[in-house]
Amino acid sequence: MLNRCFAIIAAAALASVLSCNPVPNGEQDEPDVKAEFTAMNGLEDRSAPAEGESFGISFTATARWESSAPSWMTVTPPSGEAGSHSVEVSVSAAAAGEERSGFVRFTCGADSRSMLVSQVSSREPVPEDLYLDSSFSDVMHYSTGRLRTTSAVMQSFDIAKDGTIFYTQLNSKFRVYLSWGPRNGRNQPSEYMTLNFTGHGSNFTIEEDANGRRWLWMDNYSSKNASGEYWGAQIVSRFPVRAGSTLNPADGVENYYFGESNISVAVDFEGDMLTILGISTGRIRTYRLSALRALPEEDITLDAITYGGESGAPVTERTVTPVVKARNATKVTPLGDFSISRGKYADGSTISWQGFDIHGGLVYQAQGNGHADGTPSPGWVQVRKIDGTTVVPLTTIKALEDLKALKDAGITDTGYMEPEGVKWRNGLIYCGFASKNSANERRGTIFNYNPALVR
Repeated sequence: MLNRCFAIIAAAALASVLSCNPVPNGEQDEPDVKAEFTAMNGLEDRSAPAEGESFGISFTATARWESSAPSWMTVTPPSGEAGSHSVEVSVSAAAAGEERSGFVRFTCGADSRSMLVSQVSSREPVPEDLYLDSSFSDVMHYSTGRLRTTSAVMQSFDIAKDGTIFYTQLNSKFRVYLSWGPRNGRNQPSEYMTLNFTGHGSNFTIEEDANGRRWLWMDNYSSKNASGEYWGAQIVSRFPVRAGSTLNPADGVENYYFGESNISVAVDFEGDMLTILGISTGRIRTYRLSALRALPEEDITLDAITYGGESGAPVTERTVTPVVKARNATKVTPLGDFSISRGKYADGSTISWQGFDIHGGLVYQAQGNGHADGTPSPGWVQVRKIDGTTVVPLTTIKALEDLKALKDAGITDTGYMEPEGVKWRNGLIYCGFASKNSANERRGTIFNYNPALVR
């Protein structure tokens, strides 16, 4: 129901004119909705072009007002005092294949008005038969790029809206490199940052905010095990992405605690969802991101962790019990909560989990291992709803079986293609692999697929 506090006019395409008439002192209250308001049910929906646009909105408010919008839209000015105002709403360009929608909302006291802005960009050309069970093809081969160091294993990847590819790699076990560069980059990325003692970097998400800044969401506060590897992350942290920087666990600007160790994270910002995978338990929980961010920070005492002492490490080995300012996600009920079990090979060995993603209420999860003995590296992908309902059963990535095609494409001459992540980006599914050749040079290879994944 519309209140009397706020009147709004959408300029140009939005021609409705409203007025706001407060009841004079001493007069009896009239009905909540005046006649001149009845023709208005909120602002008209709008379709923005793929390349973006700006449009004006004019309104009169009788009290202080504020606006809100998704990160890909900007309202200028975003707020103001009572009076007549003209604001500009700017919609940024959409990436290839991107589909998105969101509300621009104006609030004045109890009165709230909104309009839905939708934007659809053209999809990259993808043959309809490009599925997980398709044979390898050049169209499927999205990118093979150099990593920050050619001797360290790629752990995961992400793709920014402008096509920049981000990779995580482990180096000397205690150090995670986050490097980024163009598609099919031939040179080692010059832009990278280092994270010491944070974790394994086995899954991450890059956030791009309204001001053009980038942020890394990744596991944090891990502990060194007997083999010197860092596992057992107890916190999910948001780190600033800054080329040339070296960050430590305490440099996370937002921290989230889930009451479970050995976790990794994926985030769907437009869908307002954050998903946690328990690497030890197989438990997958999805939360409303906004509900987590609304939690207050509190001091949380973590389990003891051991770190440092490696060659090249900045500190000697030590064991501490960290107290971290974090949002306690155990106080929020998950939107979805289910578990998956680890598969086994014929010889009884365990199939490795290799990253996951959350998009549109679906959890995409990759599995498999790398072989450098001239036999195909096995890999699979499955898709489930956030309640565990199977959408796509565990399905083999057939392209990995075509060793000759992989060699002819210059990807690998040994068959080594360890699955390392799956992402829904720009309307397509991307599967990442740590590829390696006979010169022991490790690179990051990415295939793209029809979003349906199976026929």
